Formats: sequence, C-alpha cells, structure tokens
Amino acid sequence: MQNDPLDVRCSECGKAAQFFEPFRFTCVVRLPEVPENSHVWGRVVVEELFPEQFSWEQPACEKPKFLQPGESGEGYRLNARGMVWCKACKTFEAATISWPEDAFWKLNVKGHELVARNREHAEQILGFLQETQRAPNRKPALRGIPTALLTRRLQQEVSSKLEHALAIA
Repeated sequence: MQNDPLDVRCSECGKAAQFFEPFRFTCVVRLPEVPENSHVWGRVVVEELFPEQFSWEQPACEKPKFLQPGESGEGYRLNARGMVWCKACKTFEAATISWPEDAFWKLNVKGHELVARNREHAEQILGFLQETQRAPNRKPALRGIPTALLTRRLQQEVSSKLEHALAIA
C-alpha cells in the first residue's frame, strides 16, 4: 500500500484527486539491478518517478528512516511532496500536502475522525464496519479506525456517512 496514491481534494475543482509520492522505495535485495533515475540509500533503492519536478536529496541520517505525520527529526517525510492528478479538471502539478489534513476521504463522527487513504480503502473500511462477525485481528489497513467508531452505537451512523460519501464522489 506504500506506493498506492492517496486521495486528496483538488485545489482547482474540489473533487477527488490522486497524490503520488515522487519516489518509489524498494529494498535493494528485491531488485536484480538498480533502475535508471535511482539512488541507493542504505539498503533502499530510491527511484525518481518524476525527475523533472523532484530530484532525490538524501536525508542526513545514517540509515533510511521514514517520518510519519507528526514525527520530527532526520529522515524522509512520506506524504508531503509529490504530484497531484485530478481526472475531473485534468490538473497535474507538483504539490505539497499535509496528510491526513488534506485527505479527501475524511469523516468526523461524534468528535472521532475516520481517514481513508483512497476510495478502495474507504470501501474496505465500510465492508469491515458492516460485517456482523468481525475478525479479532484486523488487517493493517484497518488498524487506524478509532475504537469508538467500531461500537454498535456508532456503527450505523459511520456506515451511512461513508456510504453517502462514496455515492456522491
């Protein structure tokens, strides 16, 4: 799921647009050879996907480290800089986002925020919420759901809001 695009709100038309990381990160042992427009960062091969807009600058840390939202320090910050493509208005531009604040699939239910990475993730969350017998060990993609939103008391409200969002997008 790391290289899957995120859905963000288009700055031009407000519809769902896809955000692409400017680099693909792959463990060096998984590649028979280093692709063109690539760099080696420790045991990670960093491939430049949009070399005209973004060139790789290695962070000042010894080992590869990926910074998540809210994390500080040396390393590469995921989901911050990249390319945004909107199918609706045909926008394709370099952008800086703030994840998860700029997420297109974001719902607030009774003070609890639910964020999905993209449409497929939102559908996966909806399917999980509608299951009558839920598996005790959730898939990694479903672990970020706030516990309060999984209760029977809020399940119907969360499901209906998510169904509505999927229907109108």
